[in-house]
Parts: sequence; structure tokens; C-alpha cells
Amino acid sequence: MGLIAPKRRLASGLVLTCAAFGFGAPPELEAKATQAVAGGAHSCALKANGRARCWGYDFFDQASPPRGQFKSLDAGGVHNCGIRPNGRARCWGDRFYGQASPPGGKFAAVAAGNHHSCGLRRNGKVRCWGDDDHGQTSAPSGRFISLSTSLDHTCGVRGNGRVRCWGRNDTDQGSALGGRWRSVGAGSFHSCGLRPGGRARCWGLDADERISAPGARFRSLGVGGSHACGVTMNRRAGCWGWNEDGQSSPPGGRFASLSAGGTHSCGLRPNGTVRCWGLDDRGQSTVPPRLR
Repeated sequence: MGLIAPKRRLASGLVLTCAAFGFGAPPELEAKATQAVAGGAHSCALKANGRARCWGYDFFDQASPPRGQFKSLDAGGVHNCGIRPNGRARCWGDRFYGQASPPGGKFAAVAAGNHHSCGLRRNGKVRCWGDDDHGQTSAPSGRFISLSTSLDHTCGVRGNGRVRCWGRNDTDQGSALGGRWRSVGAGSFHSCGLRPGGRARCWGLDADERISAPGARFRSLGVGGSHACGVTMNRRAGCWGWNEDGQSSPPGGRFASLSAGGTHSCGLRPNGTVRCWGLDDRGQSTVPPRLR
């Protein structure tokens, strides 16, 4: 992700990260989070009371979430989207291409990319909106079980475990490898997925070792602009790819989930606290005190 200019191409891809969520949290957990997501130059967390809290770059109000409760969130380049308890999608931030104006109806999940967004209907069908310069919102027919949006492409996992990507493919970022997958994440010019056994494999632009996934097995995976991070089987963080700003140098300790943004990353600790690292020029890696 990143800052934008008139055609606003500097923001990177984000991964759809869903977390278990429940209402009625004890008072002592009200300030803790159930999900943390890294965007372009901002970050967001879903608090245990269902409220969204964001910080960092806020020129387009992407760090100023609407009131009310959410079940899940995803952070894009300069916008975010979330699912309300009633299944409706709500987005905020830059809406120049219509990426923050979701259609009606209910969704099971939603993914916010750079200038587009995609939602997964409860019946498994995909509906996308926003910029379609590269066909990134022209979703194929059929059903999916998960989605990830990025700079100019989108990837999803079918019910049979196969991955299908659409949109920009000039660096083969949309040419998914064959075989079965547990999850997939779309980056700016690359993509990564997890095999059923937990091994990560990547494809697309071969630069900065962004497609050189380590041999460890992972529980979950988050793919950012030019790097990726995953939670290993022992719940440690493992990252690879571009590391100029420290976005691929995670802190020690255990994590429940990870999210890779443009030039920073965020993780959710098992106790519900949030930790971010990497570029912090807009305060995107400075977690608010009550979430630490």
C-alpha cells in the first residue's frame, strides 16, 4: 500500500483476513482486538466490542471508521471495508473509483484492494466493485470459499481447493499454480497461497525474494505489497520479501494472525493486543495505547 496521486497506483494489495468474533466480551477485554489489518499507510483493528479503530494516514478518512459494530474488517490502499452483524458491507475512505461504495445485499466476507473491492456472498458467489481497468472486478462465475484483493488483481479459492485469479497479469501474479490450496493472498505484483499441509508457495514477480517462501509450515498467511508474513505452527511470525523498512522483520513472541500491508505489517497477539512494525512515517505502525 502507499500514498496516492491522481491515478493513485502506489498502494499495494491486501489480504482478506477473517478472525473469530463474538459479542458480549468481558469488560476487561473491551479495549482488546479480535483482528488487526494493515493497509497502505494506515492500520485498523476490530475491537472485542465490535467497534473498528484505525490509525495512520487519514487524508481520505480511511483511518476514521464509521460508528457501529462489525464482524470482520479488511484494509485496502486508502480505503477499508467491513461486514456488519447483519451481513451488509460498509466501506470508508477514498471512493474515487467507487471502491468504497459496496452494493446492497448480504456478504459473508469482504476484501479491500487498491482501487477496487470484492465481496463473497453467503452462497459463495463473488461481487466486485470499483476500478476495472485490468478486469480486477470482473469476477468469474461459480462459487468461492475465500477471496483476496490487491493492486490490480484478485484471487480466490474454490470449494475444491483450486485457486482462480483475475485482473492484471503482466508479471504472472494472476497465473495461479495448480493443485489444492487452503488459502490465497494477492500482493501488488505477486501472490502467495497455503497448501493444505501448511506450506507456502508464491508466484509472480521474482524480486526482493517476495516469492521465495520459507520452508516452514504456516497456520495462516498475509500477503502485502512486496512482502508476506505468516503464523507458523508454533505461532511465531515468519516474513519474507522486501524489507527496506523492516516490514519483513517481525518481533518475537506468539501471534494469532498476521496482516501484511504496503510497507508495514500488523499482528494480533493471542491475548488480543496488537503489534505493528515497518514503515511508520504516517503513524501506521504506532498502535494506539489501549490496543497494545
